[in-house]
Amino acid sequence: MKATKKSHFTLLIVGFTLLMIAGLSACIIMLILMSVDEVSFDKGFIFFLGLTVTVISLRIIIKQNQSYSQQRVDAAMNGDEAVFTQWEISKAQWTSFCKSKYEFDLKESSGYGWAAACLMGLVSGFSLWDRLDLDQIVAFTLLTAVFFFFIGKYVAGLKARSDFKRQSQLEVADIHFAKSSIIFNSRLILINEFGYRLKHFSLQDRFNMKVIIFTVEYGIGNRKSSNSYTIPMPADKMEEANKLSSYYNGIA
Repeated sequence: MKATKKSHFTLLIVGFTLLMIAGLSACIIMLILMSVDEVSFDKGFIFFLGLTVTVISLRIIIKQNQSYSQQRVDAAMNGDEAVFTQWEISKAQWTSFCKSKYEFDLKESSGYGWAAACLMGLVSGFSLWDRLDLDQIVAFTLLTAVFFFFIGKYVAGLKARSDFKRQSQLEVADIHFAKSSIIFNSRLILINEFGYRLKHFSLQDRFNMKVIIFTVEYGIGNRKSSNSYTIPMPADKMEEANKLSSYYNGIA
């Protein structure tokens, strides 16, 4: 992928992001003005215009991201973008990895249930502190916590089953390691470009095999999030994995 294309994509995303923020800001300001003052045609028109700009900008950003990601994947697959190495995970190892990860995720679903129970239990307790008697507050808080425990556990388990069904449909896994991206089963993961930064890259023993675990932070300013990825490592790729670890930790 040429630098000019990357620069064009970056400028395009930044421009439409600013346009989307401007449109959203106009919507919020008009809603505030209409809530404290009378509704007028001018305010309604500006609100509609801001909403239109926001929606159109968001759709363009999504389409550009999808197009850019596909171009990067095609470039790596066709040899147009420099790739350090390519791994192909055998069907047996991929199946074992998917099953072991699914079982691990099911066990972890209880943790999400407890987190939801504690959070919603505290929220309900504080919201009812001055409205009910202490015994009623305790009873209602416990009922709320139990309810959201099962909701949190169910949602986490549902996601684990969905991921397992989707991943287990692949007979083999394919990974391309490039300078500023990793392509995992035709999915582009940017790790060292505008708005994306690799935070962690390590080799670990999990699911009865060697795996690569890395975390990518994305976002600008204080509004940042992160995603973690786990990739099974073929038994004969230890030397390559160490070299990759050395390079990627150098940019993390």
